[in-house]
Amino acid sequence: MFDRIIITAANEAQANGYRAQTRGDRRITVIADPGGKRVGSLGATVNALRRTPSGGKVLICHSGGDARRTPGYAAMGKAFVPMRDGRSMFEHIVETMELLSMPETGGLLVCSGDVLLTFDYAAVDLSEGGVTGIAYPDGPFQAQRHGVYVPAKGAKSKGAIKVADFLQKPQVKSGRHLIDTGIMFIDWPTAERMKELPISGDIYEEFPKMLLEGFAPFSVNVMRRCEFFHIGSSRELLSLLGDGRTYVDSVCCPSLELAGGNIVTNIPEGRFSRISLAKNECLTCLPLGKDEWYDLKYRLDDNFKTDGLWEKHGLAEKMKRVNHSRLLSVRKAALLAKTVRVERPLRIDLAGGWSDTPPICYENGGAVINAAVTLDGCRPVVAEVRRIVEKEVRVESVDLGERGVLTKASEIYGEKDPHDWCALVKSALAVTGYKFAQGGLDIRIFADVPKGSGMGTSSILGAALVEALLKTFEKPHDADTVAQVTLRLEQEMRTGGGWQDQMGALYPGVKLIETKKGRDQSFTVRRLPRKAEEAFGRFLKDRGLLYFTGQKRMARNVLRGVLSFYEANPDGIAHAIVGALKRDAVASYRALRRGDWRGFAAALNAYWMNKKALDPGSTNPQVESIIARIAPWTEAVSLAGAGGGGFLFAIAKSKSAKAKMQKVLAAAGTGGRCYQFALDC
Repeated sequence: MFDRIIITAANEAQANGYRAQTRGDRRITVIADPGGKRVGSLGATVNALRRTPSGGKVLICHSGGDARRTPGYAAMGKAFVPMRDGRSMFEHIVETMELLSMPETGGLLVCSGDVLLTFDYAAVDLSEGGVTGIAYPDGPFQAQRHGVYVPAKGAKSKGAIKVADFLQKPQVKSGRHLIDTGIMFIDWPTAERMKELPISGDIYEEFPKMLLEGFAPFSVNVMRRCEFFHIGSSRELLSLLGDGRTYVDSVCCPSLELAGGNIVTNIPEGRFSRISLAKNECLTCLPLGKDEWYDLKYRLDDNFKTDGLWEKHGLAEKMKRVNHSRLLSVRKAALLAKTVRVERPLRIDLAGGWSDTPPICYENGGAVINAAVTLDGCRPVVAEVRRIVEKEVRVESVDLGERGVLTKASEIYGEKDPHDWCALVKSALAVTGYKFAQGGLDIRIFADVPKGSGMGTSSILGAALVEALLKTFEKPHDADTVAQVTLRLEQEMRTGGGWQDQMGALYPGVKLIETKKGRDQSFTVRRLPRKAEEAFGRFLKDRGLLYFTGQKRMARNVLRGVLSFYEANPDGIAHAIVGALKRDAVASYRALRRGDWRGFAAALNAYWMNKKALDPGSTNPQVESIIARIAPWTEAVSLAGAGGGGFLFAIAKSKSAKAKMQKVLAAAGTGGRCYQFALDC
């Protein structure tokens, strides 16, 4: 987690807008370029360094652009464009930058506020000192549009390597070149020296020249691949975030007639009774001063940067007059009319379970590897929240067939009965700090999963509802925050439990999740590299089997026994098993990175044996009978979650062996069935 986050802005008007949109996160400081004019990203960095304390882990997100080519969000800034999950690009940028492992001594991480990058964060080495960049190989087209790193001859192939040269948009015609991602890590000794630099210049042009001349050591990490999410124009906004035909955000208008290629944003209630736009016409409203509105109508391919439209509409001055409180009121009013829906996958526990459970993780740290999966092609866990005028909370659990209404704070904040069907909702409201004074809610939850599945359903449903509530009330959050709040939810419900279930669903794909000992369970998440994950997905399709045994077992009934055994620790056995569980997780992750299926199967089998050693109730005669039926064709097997029933996860010896296992299980008459599943990436 960053100790401080700095957003740079071009002027005080823009800075005030950013402050309005980030209010509530105490880590964030917005700093405008001095003198009301842009000083470049290097100048903005120097200005920020001079105006904030040194030390700790700090992110600077440069967001001083006018967003001219995306006029629908020029008043908000491109960093605050809402992504598909409702959170802003800025929130996603912070979340991804926190995946980078910064040195314990801290430092300064610099990035751009209009680009979201995806690469192997765990492979980045920021320990070299001085300044460290991140690059990836690409062809001449990208090289001509970006900065390009030139590594020193004979440099090592992994980790941070020395930089011999840095080229700005070289006119190359062929070959592979190391493209600058715009991410730059600066250690504190170098940052302190930067305070003496002039407040001007570009950090990607002037600064690399200074580094190459000896200002500080200069190195770069080379990623095998990198994906850019960048909204550079209105057409890209429509393509990336729209429905393929239109994009509508924060619009309060009873009638919309859109011919296609339309972007409509920030329309206040009562401004229009009907909006009719021809093909490729777009509309946004700018709240100016106390009560004035400016209706900005434009074409999809107008870029406002080179065609003179920015000047024609006088937008430089109008942007300084934008009333961001009114703008946010428009967005909140539109939110009231919108249902926040969160869908989450399940998780398959591949190794390390129980090491994530307090107090075990407090005393030892945890290490768990799991996979986020869809079931029968769907994300089966759903939470929906809609704001209502009445100051009450209406609750519906679709799969349980239950409905109820909460009208008193004591129902939410009083002692919970874990057998109460509404305990999860009451606890989620409590840990997210809901008050009836905030207005009423209509909550609908649903989990299309057999009860007692062992797939983390209850915790994942809790996480989905927590996320939906935080989104509804626009509270800052990321995946780690939701996971931590969900852990408090389980404590509020008095069911106990660890953190791996919610983490398994909140983070996509296959990942190793580790924590250090102590009550502050901060997560380190190492996701499998893309190629390894894709290979594992194909392997699971051919040889993975997920079977519901028909045996139901409540995790909270298992938890007491395991924790009692751990606390008693006869002859040191329980603590030794916990250590083995963590080693199983690391061994499984390493095997999957290598594509070593036998090694993965061995780790899965070891995990199953260690889980049974920690809790003999992990299995029972009915489960053992099922395992025995398929044993001739099985290379590895384990039960999901606490075991004793629920879903059985198995690896077949071959594709044909999997088909045989499915046939045997279908004829077994155990009351179970096989489910189709796939990685949720």
